[in-house]
Amino acid sequence: MNEKLEKIKEEYMQIKASDTLKARIDMTMKASKRNNTNTWKKITGLVACLIIAFSLSLNLSPVFAATVADIPGMSEMVKALTFGRYVVKDGGYQASIETPKIEGLLDKELQDKLNKDFKDNSNALILAFESDMKELKKQFPGEEVHLGIDSGYIVKTDNENILAIDVYMANTVGSSSTTHKFYSLDKKTKTLLTLPSLFKKDSDYIKKLSEYITAEMKRQNEKGENTYWVDDPTFGPFKGIKENQNFYINNNGMIVICFDKYEVAPGSSGSPEFVIPDEVVKDILK
Repeated sequence: MNEKLEKIKEEYMQIKASDTLKARIDMTMKASKRNNTNTWKKITGLVACLIIAFSLSLNLSPVFAATVADIPGMSEMVKALTFGRYVVKDGGYQASIETPKIEGLLDKELQDKLNKDFKDNSNALILAFESDMKELKKQFPGEEVHLGIDSGYIVKTDNENILAIDVYMANTVGSSSTTHKFYSLDKKTKTLLTLPSLFKKDSDYIKKLSEYITAEMKRQNEKGENTYWVDDPTFGPFKGIKENQNFYINNNGMIVICFDKYEVAPGSSGSPEFVIPDEVVKDILK
């Protein structure tokens, strides 16, 4: 493993990233170690840098979630605008990075901090992309090298009760990986919904949801509808959801449990989502 990747790994081990993130970066490091070409060492180094940078930004979720509620439809006074859009289309080098800006918060100090975080995160992604693009062009002049980054947000639900958004960062380097952070906001109380907050105190919602998802994974595997690492000796077995597993509330008011690409299935399965039937949780919901 080259010096650059070792430094990235050292920095990564010093941050409190999620277990999923750590596993993904470790896989990236191992893949790079098996490959002796400078191209893939450079590119996997960039992938690790971008994932770390974006995940650090998403770890600010309490601040982000408390205010991003005001994006579409939460209030006529509080809104989100696109502060900047960075786009590059240069052969195999492509980037699309959207920077939001929050306006109308009563807490101007928090608003300024949030907008600075958005801007700093986008600048870090842009700097990393431009630096590696320049280096790769210098090292491989005239050769087709594919390097891509796409960062932005998607509104999943926007009705009179719920605003749910998916903040994502996707990179494309040979193959692709995507990280997500979902936010579901109650428009009536103007509060961020967390997964534990949906259920009665002392209810074992983790076990209940995990049992349903495990059964659904096995069913889809048996029917050939998808491929999940339920009992896979290398990547599995699936041990259940985390306490604060990614989720959102869909337009029908149902809980949707979400996983990142490669978290519970191969890349061909994308970023899996499981809609939880009402009967599974009706006895434990608040």
